[in-house]
Amino acid sequence: MIERISDIGNIRKLNEDTFGILERDRFNLFVICDGMGGHNAGEIASRMAKDAILTSIEENYDHDEPGAVLADAIKFANREIFRRSDSERSMRGMGTTVTAALSHGGRIDVAHVGDSCLYLIRNHSIHKITKDHSYVQELVDLGKLAQEEAKHHPNKNIITRAVGTNAEVIVDTYSFETEKDDIYVLCTDGLTDYLSDEEILNEVTSHDDKKDSVLFLADMAKERGGKDNITLVIFGGEALK
Repeated sequence: MIERISDIGNIRKLNEDTFGILERDRFNLFVICDGMGGHNAGEIASRMAKDAILTSIEENYDHDEPGAVLADAIKFANREIFRRSDSERSMRGMGTTVTAALSHGGRIDVAHVGDSCLYLIRNHSIHKITKDHSYVQELVDLGKLAQEEAKHHPNKNIITRAVGTNAEVIVDTYSFETEKDDIYVLCTDGLTDYLSDEEILNEVTSHDDKKDSVLFLADMAKERGGKDNITLVIFGGEALK
């Protein structure tokens, strides 16, 4: 089961979000990116990241060290974006978030930079796997801000780490075993800015057809403002290797 949607939202004139899916016999790869930068640079950065990561995994997948290969793919994307940003004035400073999940051999390897995120739905509960690289998250970590206040903070969209904005990037990685009834949700902050974790859980679990889930979730974000692009990928079942 794989369902996806990428909606421009109510305000933006350009969709700077990108997602990529690579289905192979030994693994499935799911990637989501939220670009940033002037002109159309955010769109270019997110697309470059997605393409670079899919190509890198296609060429370098290693069942012995899939997590390392995934992190290296994001570092490769970082170098490609930074090189172009450095060489073209109109692209200067462009970057993107990246959250990628690689399903293989009963496991999920995750690599993450920025404030897009991956959720795991298991046993009727939802768990956020990734941790945002954002100014607001740093305030939460320091105990200066409650988690429930973070969604409404005026600086909630300031990220502290991105792919392509510097010559090198630190990539967070996670690895864990999957269970057969797991459902995973990859999404950009255009969704999470407007919906709580429990609302995401409810919409995913209340629809047998997950195509309805992605449509309802995107519509809810738009009804509540939709100031950003809204992208999500839901996967589980036979999509888990």
